[in-house]
This record gives sequence, structure tokens and C-alpha cells, in this order.
Amino acid sequence: MRPVLHNPKYIIAIGLTVILSITGIVFFISRLQDERIARIGELAGTNVYRQKATVFRYEFNQLLNGTADASNFIAATEDRIDADELQADLAALLFADARVTNAWYAIAGPQDTSYVYLSRTQNGYRSGVLPVYLKRWAGHRLVLPDTSLAAVSKVVAAGDAVHWLTASRVSWKRSGQLVLGLDVDLKALQRTFYLVDEKAFSYAFIIDEEGLCISHPEESMIGRHLSNMDKSAVLMHGAWDGNVRHEETLSEYLKIPVTRYFVPSGIVGTNWTTVVDVPKLVVDEDVEAIHTYSIYMGLLAIAIILGLTWLYQQKWQKEFLLRRQVEINEAEQQKDNALLQLDKLKEKVNPHFLFNSLSSLNALIAQDTKMAQLFVLKLSRVYRYVLEASPNGLATVEEELRFVNEYFFLMKIRFGDALLPLELAVPDADQSYKLPFMSLQTLVENAVKHNKLSKEKPLKISIKSNGTDLVVTNNLQLRTDVGDSGKQGLNYLQSTYIYFGDRHLKYGIEGDDYVCYLPLLP
Repeated sequence: MRPVLHNPKYIIAIGLTVILSITGIVFFISRLQDERIARIGELAGTNVYRQKATVFRYEFNQLLNGTADASNFIAATEDRIDADELQADLAALLFADARVTNAWYAIAGPQDTSYVYLSRTQNGYRSGVLPVYLKRWAGHRLVLPDTSLAAVSKVVAAGDAVHWLTASRVSWKRSGQLVLGLDVDLKALQRTFYLVDEKAFSYAFIIDEEGLCISHPEESMIGRHLSNMDKSAVLMHGAWDGNVRHEETLSEYLKIPVTRYFVPSGIVGTNWTTVVDVPKLVVDEDVEAIHTYSIYMGLLAIAIILGLTWLYQQKWQKEFLLRRQVEINEAEQQKDNALLQLDKLKEKVNPHFLFNSLSSLNALIAQDTKMAQLFVLKLSRVYRYVLEASPNGLATVEEELRFVNEYFFLMKIRFGDALLPLELAVPDADQSYKLPFMSLQTLVENAVKHNKLSKEKPLKISIKSNGTDLVVTNNLQLRTDVGDSGKQGLNYLQSTYIYFGDRHLKYGIEGDDYVCYLPLLP
């Protein structure tokens, strides 16, 4: 009887099995390649939109450097400069960027307001009267009831031109206040962008909150309201990725499929959005070429493997077992990582705090059912916030303030008059900055834990902003029966700040208070 291995039918069966296996492997690899290429495409798109957004943010903010320099100059020299020198000095600073051709300033005195319009010339500049569209807006800036010195801007149309008007208010002792800014022709500015990143295969445009086009490679689009591009519609576009949204759509400009990214512009004094369109055709062409190469390589592999099947049978088996072991190890590692993350989340939920909260709730149910219902709602929000933690370890100031308010409500129910109401003084402008996750709650918890609380000597906690930090303060009345366990929370905050930048957490005793400075992260 012929040995099984030398039986032609057996060899044919092996050959067919190998062919089918290799064919399956080719298709399987092709599918994996598609997924990998898709990820590479997403990565390429991410790099492109970041580069584009950075370029536009830099170019626009570069225009505003002169305004910032002029404001700083006035603030530093207001006691030494007179009105005659003011115009020349402001012109030199406001026209620092060659693309700035028109600027203005206004001096508000006790009796009247004087306006000066500056225009760049070949030999320097000339002064004149403010255009109507600018004077109306500039006057409004001078009569605002608030004393904010923040930069603001407005886009207005005047004839065929679209103007970007900027203003910065500066306190000036000589006359009360001074407002200065730029008058930028957006269409003329767009022409200066043609040589910026000219070899890129993507394009970007900028819109404001109402969908008004600020910058676009198609100059005629500037100043027009783009359909479905207002702020509320932008928030509904595509998938969420951090503070960036993206979607697959058809470019109205290129008339081809693109991946569209919506990125906060980061331009000073604006709430604009940079929209970056990255064409998909380039990636698709590369994918098709890879598919073709894969087929050729698959056919070649089949021919080679059929001839070497017997020779490399043991080697294949060994490689298969090794690959299998690697996959098992990777799966185990992923599982361990998942369990580790879960443990970290569970550690954030303090069982002792839950026990105290439930005890407070038990007493509250018999006294005030409506307050008990509100207590349960607040408690659920606290634990929802903890369990739905931000994956990057940061949260906005607004989110942290909302969370610490919910947490403080529970503490207030527990301690009553021994804990004074939480004092908050954080401007809306600072609430978009970032803080380490649960940072405010950590400091409030430490203050309650390490200090004596009584109706005679209640604990007072305040959270305020100084522009660069959130300052958390409590009156100092230390307990002697509590160890140094609060260091764990402070070490967590310090480590987070070290990871995200070179700013450090500062804390310590100042007079009769314990003060902690939380740097605001961008």
C-alpha cells in the first residue's frame, strides 16, 4: 500500500487546502490592510487639520500682536507720553505686521471722544476720519457698562469689502480710557494666505458662531452665511474627538468627498471655528494600489508555498504557535489594562463618603422629604461625574465648579451651620480652561477633613480666580486627630500638572488661612 504522504490524492488535497488557505489569508490580510489604512488615513487627516488650524491661528494672531504690544506700551508709559507722541507710537506698533493697512484708536475724555483712523502709505502712514461702519462700532465699545479690558472683534460688510474690526480697551489716566484696534479687509488678507502652505492637498476656511464665512480660498465666499454652518449646527456635525468634530461629506469647493474637521480657531477675541477639508481621493488611490500589490503577492506566495509545503511544514506550525501565543499575551495584557482602569475608577468612589451621605439621607427623609429627594439627585450626579471620568485626566473649570457645587451641597446637609456657604468668584471667561479631574472636590474634601467644624467656629471655603490660577482658600482651624492623608490628593494634583506642563501646584498657610493655587491649563 502506498504511504499516505505519497498518495497523489492526498497531495492534491493538501495543495487545494494550501491554495484555499492562502487565498483566505490574502483576503484576510487585505481586510486588515483596509482597517490599517483607514487608521493611517485618519492619522494623516488629524495631522493635516492640526497643521492647518495651527497655521491659521498663528497668522491671525500675528496680526493682533501689534494691538497687544500697543496696549502694553500704553499701560507702561501712560504717565510719560502725551497726545502728540501717542499717534506716532501707536502707528509704529499697530502697523508692525506688513499685512495691516488700517488701524484706529479713540480717546474718551470727560467731555468728548476723539477718533483717529490710521492708514498705511508707502512712506509711513496718514491719519483721517473713521469710516461710518467703524465709528458706530467703536462708539459702542466706549459706552459699554463693564470695565473689561479683553480683546473683542466684529465682522461687518461695507460695500464689496468685508472688514474684521478689532478693539482693545486700555485704561489711560490722562483721559479715562483709550480704545485701539485694527480694520482688516478680509478679502485682501485672504490673498496673503495663498502662499501659506501652498503645496498642501487640503484646504481650510473659518466661520463665526452664526455661520458667517471669515476666510475661504474662494474669495467670493467671504462675508457670506454658509448653509448649515451656524454654531448649533456645527455642534451636531459628525463624530466627537476631544474638542474637535469631524464628518464625511462632499466638498462644495472641490466637489469631491472629504473628511471635514471642525476645530476651535483659538484666535484671540473670537469664538470662531476653523473648518478643514481633507480629500479622501489620495488615500483611496493608495488603497487601490496596495490591493493590486496584495493580489500579485498572494499569487506569487501561492506558487512558492505549493513548492515548499513539505519543506516548511514544521516551520509553519511553529510560527503559527508563536503567533497564537503572542495574540493570547496581547489579549491578556489588554484585559489587565482594562481591569486596572476599572480599579482606578472604583478607587475614586469613597465608600466612607457614601456611608456618611446615606446616613445624612436617612435623617433627612424623616425631616424634609423634598430636600431628601434633592439630596438623592445631587448624590447621583456626584457619582455619575466620578464614574464618567474624562479619559485624559482633565476637565473644564465649568465642569469642576458644577461638580464641586453638587458635592458641597451634600457636605452642607451633613454639617449644617458648621459649614458656611461655598463662595465662588470665577468669571465666565476663565471657565473654559482645564483643571485636573476632581481637583476642586479633592481640596474641599481635604479642608473639611483636616479642620474643626462647629457652629461657633464654622469652616469657610472660597474658590476664586486671579486670571492664571484658581485660588481655593479656607480658614485654618486644624484638627489634631487626623493624619497627613490629604497628601495623597495633593500628590495626585501635583503629578497631573507635571505631566501636562511646567506649571506646578502651590499650597500652604497664608496668615490665618490655608491657600491652594490651581494653575489654569489651556
